[in-house]
Amino acid sequence: MSRRRKVKPKVYEISIESLSNEGRGISHYDDKIIFTRGALPGERVIASRSLSRAKYEEADVVDILESSPDRIEPKCDVYGICGGCSFQHLSSKNQINAKQSWLKSAFMGQAKIEPKKWLQPLQVESWGYRRKARLGVRYVAKKEKVLVGFRERKSSFITVMSRCEVLHPSLGDNLELLGECIGKLSIKKHVPQIEVAIAELDTILILRHLEPMTKGDESILKEYGDKLGITWYTQSGGLETIKPLIEPVNLTYSITDHNIEMSFLPNDFTQVNFALNQKMINLAIELLDLNSEDEVIDLFCGLGNFTLPISRYVNKIVGIEGDRGLVERAKANADANEITNASFYKADLFEDVSGFEWFRGQKYNKALIDPARTGAIEIVELLPKLSIERLVYVSCNPATLARDTARLIELGFSLMSAGVMDMFPQTAHVESIALFIRKKNA
Repeated sequence: MSRRRKVKPKVYEISIESLSNEGRGISHYDDKIIFTRGALPGERVIASRSLSRAKYEEADVVDILESSPDRIEPKCDVYGICGGCSFQHLSSKNQINAKQSWLKSAFMGQAKIEPKKWLQPLQVESWGYRRKARLGVRYVAKKEKVLVGFRERKSSFITVMSRCEVLHPSLGDNLELLGECIGKLSIKKHVPQIEVAIAELDTILILRHLEPMTKGDESILKEYGDKLGITWYTQSGGLETIKPLIEPVNLTYSITDHNIEMSFLPNDFTQVNFALNQKMINLAIELLDLNSEDEVIDLFCGLGNFTLPISRYVNKIVGIEGDRGLVERAKANADANEITNASFYKADLFEDVSGFEWFRGQKYNKALIDPARTGAIEIVELLPKLSIERLVYVSCNPATLARDTARLIELGFSLMSAGVMDMFPQTAHVESIALFIRKKNA
């Protein structure tokens, strides 16, 4: 097996021409494209090479010779070291403008089209919003200290950080106390990570441990749980080993505009940003233009995050999800909210689903798709067979949205509107939404 060659040191002075879809400055030097982390368009910087390839190189800003008027002072003390954020040097307004330009580029590059209308970007509070995360844990013997936080950029090391500005304050303000707690455990050398799940009323931490805990360890966790206002779960192996340290907690979030309360388990997928999620649901409902006669299908429905709010306004809705546990909890959420016109089915939407009862011979006039980063090309191919006339596509990856858009256009759909939603402020992550309408007789 070949070893990865160490990059030879190289420092260059370059002018930044534009911004890549990962938030890096783009320039040209010696017939190569240079992607420079931390640089903005219009700036002249000194950069140090970190990666070299035949056609491009990657670099990091060493010094800024000419600064962009858009540059701001990062809020976090460890910004640039920590790998959790990549955009704190740019204002929230300019962040969202950059993300919209990346979405536009993706549409033009793959689908050769723009939406007929660009939607107003959705934004909420840019700090303290993050409710789901995976934090690294490491015991540093030389310092006799446990570090808890995000990993350093391009490194397996844990960032030395006392607090996190993007994590919800119930946890973000207490990283040092959390490290202190784990440092007192007998198994402190065998705790690699903590999964975070913060509901509206509860903060859950899932402690991954590679060695069995003692009764003393459990007492320490309980003590700090009371001190920090958190509830501990533990995980000794696979997902099936996740269990509460004391009693399980019913985690919930509300979708208040539609009188919905959602329950979920600590390891369930939920949106990281509750405030933005509320706005996103409202926008999806607006774009679907719902009425009491509609029959809707929600593909990749998860817990029913879109399904149940939509159910308030339609004749019936069917939710399809590949994870059996999520399907079960979607059904339970429907029952808890006294919703009778929503049904849920398990199906792998990356496989042939034409034989399933919810598909075979069924017709829906409207659909919502919210797939993972890989997109939904397999199910897109089948939408005409379901008689879909109006489609809302929620995406976390502009590239696969653009790819699927190209195919939707071939299938007779028109891209009516699209826009970006800042689900992950301070990062280069792009969440977007698009409305498609199928032409008559297509």
